[in-house]
Amino acid sequence: MSLILGLFEVQMLLLATAIIVGRRGAAQRSLGALLIVLCGMLTPFAIGYAGLYDRWPWLSFAPFAVPLAMGPLLYAHLNVLIFDRPIPRWHAALPVGQFAYQAVAFCLPLGLRGTFDREVQRPWLDPILAVLLLASMIGYAVAGLCALRQHRGWLMACRSDLAAAKRVQAVLIAFAVIAAVRTVYLVADALIAPLSYFDMFGFYVVLAIVGNYLAIEGWRQADARPQPIVEPIERDWRPIATEWMRRIEEQEWWRDPDLDLAKLARRLGTNTAYLSRGLNEGLGLGFAEAINGPRVEHVAAKLRDGSDRDILTLAIDAGFGSKATFNRAFKDRFGITPTAFRRVSTGKNDVGHADLQRIA
Repeated sequence: MSLILGLFEVQMLLLATAIIVGRRGAAQRSLGALLIVLCGMLTPFAIGYAGLYDRWPWLSFAPFAVPLAMGPLLYAHLNVLIFDRPIPRWHAALPVGQFAYQAVAFCLPLGLRGTFDREVQRPWLDPILAVLLLASMIGYAVAGLCALRQHRGWLMACRSDLAAAKRVQAVLIAFAVIAAVRTVYLVADALIAPLSYFDMFGFYVVLAIVGNYLAIEGWRQADARPQPIVEPIERDWRPIATEWMRRIEEQEWWRDPDLDLAKLARRLGTNTAYLSRGLNEGLGLGFAEAINGPRVEHVAAKLRDGSDRDILTLAIDAGFGSKATFNRAFKDRFGITPTAFRRVSTGKNDVGHADLQRIA
């Protein structure tokens, strides 16, 4: 029993790592995190069936399994695929709470842990956690189904290929299988007879099979083009884009040399399609122009203040990744090279202060 679950778990963990490391993107990261959570749920049973808890009792309450994270991670994955946006952070409250509770219990003395398990965990907390888990799985499955219907309707209205919706549907069906089997086991435990540790083996085999299916399909479909919903709504993009730029400059996100459209969209709480459209239609800017603008202004301000630091160092500090990109952006903004701008600002040539003001 331990060997079967262990083999499934190792394969799933390897695929999850490959998805996270080799396939960049929010959808891949959320799927990889979901697979790691499924591996964590298998771990206590894999090592338990092998007798490791009897051999090393201190492993009890080790925070391997955080099942309350399954639903939020599924919803986060679907939300990126369907709407191209992250879910609110409050969805992480229950999973974080469950992990923190297990971590605190794990730090208790071994004797106190045993007493806590007998007197509190099994009679009181286990039933509550079982109900919370079932409610979470069903709730997120229903929310995912509603999002899938909206996605399918939008694709049909746009006369687009339904392949993207079918990929979302496959993930949702796989999760529904886990939820359905879990429900059967909970009903059997409550109405027929209490289930032992070994009676749960069938559920965890199903969990391992479904998890490996998600891992394999996630790896195969990682490069497939998503088709998130983009609402064809006419709106005044200028105030929206202006507010985005205010936040970008206030938070100094432009300093991040790895900043890209997807990363900025997540920070602003929108999606890449809206962000690109808003900048273009609201301010007449592309992403590179919007981010490089504050960068060159920062360098220019340093030069005006008489900074004696190397210009390339100033550019790198401002978030530029290469000298060529910086020079091009600077000249597009000010009409002269950074070196010439420094000479002008320090009065080391014939251009006067009024000319500097005109350039700025």
